[in-house]
Amino acid sequence: MKAGWPLSPAAARVFYNAADAWVERSGEIDAVAELAPRLAARRDRRRLARALWLLEWSPRLGLRSARGLSWLPREERRAWLDRLERGGIGPARRAASRVHGLVDACYGERRRSAPSASAAAEG
Repeated sequence: MKAGWPLSPAAARVFYNAADAWVERSGEIDAVAELAPRLAARRDRRRLARALWLLEWSPRLGLRSARGLSWLPREERRAWLDRLERGGIGPARRAASRVHGLVDACYGERRRSAPSASAAAEG
């Protein structure tokens, strides 16, 4: 890992893909760089890395896909993550909720302040 970079490249890929599933314009900021202040403790980084590993492998473990979460199309990723968060088995549900909470923390202000596509189309 680079200094100041809170996740390994593999874990960062899963986080970017989860963010892409939940946030329309997720490429506007570097979400993993935004995580650094929230993951100051090594324990928090390890816990998030385990959650991301579980999310990445969950489609394969659930016999949903031959590949990991990052390789699913965007809409399938979102549906899968939402399904895990709503009613997955304990560890998977907690992992999805934790990652979703961090995605919201990274993008929350931008999502609330960004004009919606429907408002832009009306104006």
